Amino acid sequence: MSSRRQPSELALQLLKAIAEDKATKWELTKILGNTAQFRHWVEDFLMKDKLIEETREGRVTNYSLTPRGELFYDLLRNGDVLRSILRLSGKRLNLEG
Repeated sequence: MSSRRQPSELALQLLKAIAEDKATKWELTKILGNTAQFRHWVEDFLMKDKLIEETREGRVTNYSLTPRGELFYDLLRNGDVLRSILRLSGKRLNLEG
């Protein structure tokens, strides 16, 4: 049995598949494992936050990165930047001298 993937690893895997070539709904579902996870990740997160966009060609649904998605993908690929952002999230910064 494979180990559970971290959300950042799963997001990186999805965005990589989309960035390399427009990914189909089927390709993304294979990465996620089932259609419920597809809805959760793709429809409720990536599309809702405008990181990817959907296009239809006949019966095939494809997904591609938006400019915002490209930026997010770059941040995920550079783990150091992402770790810094996560360390800052939820913390108050003392900006005084």
